[in-house]
Amino acid sequence: MIHKAIMDYVQARLEQDIVSGARNMAPADDAIPGVIKLGPLQGDPDPDIARISVEVYENDPDQEIKGSGISQTDRPWKDTIELVEVGGGITWRRRFTVKVRVLLESSREDLENARRIASTVRSRVERSLMRMSFNGVESEGEYVSLGPFSDELVSEMLQAGGPPDAYDFFVKIKFEVLTTQYIVEE
Repeated sequence: MIHKAIMDYVQARLEQDIVSGARNMAPADDAIPGVIKLGPLQGDPDPDIARISVEVYENDPDQEIKGSGISQTDRPWKDTIELVEVGGGITWRRRFTVKVRVLLESSREDLENARRIASTVRSRVERSLMRMSFNGVESEGEYVSLGPFSDELVSEMLQAGGPPDAYDFFVKIKFEVLTTQYIVEE
């Protein structure tokens, strides 16, 4: 259940940092996401409403499943045991992905403005993740012992569409946290 606690925290902080905070500073900001959701949108809300959407996942939803050819990752992106401590505690390296889609079909920005919007959202998500402390995030005897570390924060952006239809950008940001399980004597 620690995954869910971490994802809930990330969703709440992203909502606070890149939606509420941005609206308070500049209500007409064109780089504010319409939705931040755990998992895929699956058509809800409609892309016209959520022209900028942010999705939070455990691990990497695009990681190749044997023989599927979905992704070309150079190393597995799954949770691994980092350290086994004397006394029974275990520290895990937990991996998560934030995916952003900037679909500018209805607003029809030119390439320069479209790229500025996508880059702004990417930068805001990265900064928000790096500022997260995860203090107090725990579940069933496991807590976040170290928040995102910069050497494992990986980000990429791809322009997937353009005129005459509209500009469409995909952003993927991967990050890791360490969690520690502790044994409670019953």
